[in-house]
Amino acid sequence: MSLIKQLWLAIIIILSLAFAGAFILNTVASKHYFEQQLQAKNDDNANTLALSITQLEKDPVALNLLLSAQFDTGHYRYIGLVDPSGKVISERINNTSVTKAPDWFVKLIPLQLRPGVAEIQDGWSQYGTLKIESDSNFTYDKLWDNTILSALWVLLIGFIGGLACGEILKKILKPLNDVVYQAESIGESRFITISVPKTKEFKAVVNAMNTLSSRVKKTVSEESARLDQLRLENNYDHITGLMNQDYFTKNLDANISHEEYFHEGALIVSRLTNLAAIDQKLGYQETNTILKVIGDTLKNTCDKQAGLSVGRLNGTDFAIFSNKPVDNYSFGNQIKKLLEKISVTTDKSITVNFAHVVTRVTNTDSARKMVALSNKLLDQIGTEQSNTLHVINPSDLDQYQDSQENEWLNLLTSALDNKRIKLESYPVINQSGDLMHFESPVRLQLKPDGKWFCAGEFITWATRLNLMARLDELVFETAVNSINNGAPAIGLNVSASAMCNPSFIEKIVSTIIAQPHVADKLYFEIPEQDAFDHLFEFHHFCKQTRSLGCKIGIEHVSTRISRLGELHDIGLHYIKIDASVIRDIDSSEANKTLLRGLCMIAHSIGVIAIAEGVHTENEIAVLKQIGIDGMTGPGIRI
Repeated sequence: MSLIKQLWLAIIIILSLAFAGAFILNTVASKHYFEQQLQAKNDDNANTLALSITQLEKDPVALNLLLSAQFDTGHYRYIGLVDPSGKVISERINNTSVTKAPDWFVKLIPLQLRPGVAEIQDGWSQYGTLKIESDSNFTYDKLWDNTILSALWVLLIGFIGGLACGEILKKILKPLNDVVYQAESIGESRFITISVPKTKEFKAVVNAMNTLSSRVKKTVSEESARLDQLRLENNYDHITGLMNQDYFTKNLDANISHEEYFHEGALIVSRLTNLAAIDQKLGYQETNTILKVIGDTLKNTCDKQAGLSVGRLNGTDFAIFSNKPVDNYSFGNQIKKLLEKISVTTDKSITVNFAHVVTRVTNTDSARKMVALSNKLLDQIGTEQSNTLHVINPSDLDQYQDSQENEWLNLLTSALDNKRIKLESYPVINQSGDLMHFESPVRLQLKPDGKWFCAGEFITWATRLNLMARLDELVFETAVNSINNGAPAIGLNVSASAMCNPSFIEKIVSTIIAQPHVADKLYFEIPEQDAFDHLFEFHHFCKQTRSLGCKIGIEHVSTRISRLGELHDIGLHYIKIDASVIRDIDSSEANKTLLRGLCMIAHSIGVIAIAEGVHTENEIAVLKQIGIDGMTGPGIRI
């Protein structure tokens, strides 16, 4: 029972006891008062009538008339005159009197009365004894009326008192709502803080709980920062701040293998052809400065364009990867012209020269193969040529020119209108091998009876043609229908546009309110980048969907580890750690340490940690040892 209910119960009991006591005391006091008045009436009437009879002649007829007159003029139950031997001379009895008070009331509150008794003299001798009993029924009537009136007043005062107590209690307990909400949030692993109330007892509780929440947030933030520093040291080049070769190739492979997000892209490898000459002439320090400027220039460009990532493959080679379809020639020229502008040396005789190779990347390629191909071509070019661009298969992306826009619009619109959509099922299991839920990426059939396309093949066009809202709603409808038809828990990928779309959230809310049984089988997953880029909207989305009973998770967690502390008050259910961290985890001690720390952070805020992109039995064995809660990927079967 809640504290508010207990307080209300205490108030009701106290008021009931107080009013019941007052009611009983009032009734008892009225009873004693009426008893005293009736007893006095009996005694006074008996003495008065006896005195009158003593002064009269003792004629039987006259006595009968006098007693009759007295009986008829007052409320009497009995008047009797007996001689000294006990023989009745004359008596009157009222057998017709009734009371409106119920029998149980009469029995519960009996009036204790004695008859009024007086002696009658005839000269110096005793003539007889007079007994008078007043009729108590009219007293019961009055007592019953008083009792009913008192009860009504008690109820009225109790009702008014209850309203007044309610308002006072509401005012006093207003801070308690915040305390209760904070306690419930902490119970749900959402470590929020609230303003400190003025009430002394609440203030102590809130201060303690705020301290707990702040301490958890601080611990998570500090550990996240430490892990992020570890990630940077192990996965990034210390001079340029770019991904090192191992991490870049793992990241490239993770993108290529994810068919839901990737279909085609491009890879540029740029080689600093005269690095040895620069180092020999300028020295170690200034050469590192040039490399840092190159790294910063490439990183700033990639930060401004979604889908780009950059790494340093070795001392001379830099790689830029686009996980979206682009025109290779235009993309290559963009990077070429960007690097041509770099000149940070004071020695005007030194120039910074590059050779560039750009190639198309598909989901059938591998990172090592593409990097090796680029290096082979760069080796063939050698250092003779400067600032050259070589494009492999330059015309392979003609289908992405604007001339195809109308065709894509018609294909996607037709597929959405006719609901040619389905959801795949990739299992997510726990350490025991039990199913947690299915990852359910979308498939579209662009033409009737045609091929089913994965998201990576059409998502770029759906975004460009502003069809993501329709697609997200149709995916949600399909998932709900599947659950209604007996499907197990489903994990849905939610795009940034859907998460920020009020109409989409409203559709989720209205659908689940109408079908609440589907809520605990719906898992909404938001990519890490979208969650942090739209943090306010992500908070709102989590609040709305979590209140319905749905599960919320962040997928592809890797590059924003240092910001995990910002999620301590959202109430996430799980995070999915990116495949670039998981890939070859059995042979990477650095990533093992990183993953242990990530699991610890997740568990400290009540969140489940799930590994993405698991391929091999060795990876599965190591992940279990590390303490991962769940796994998914090509190597996971049920």
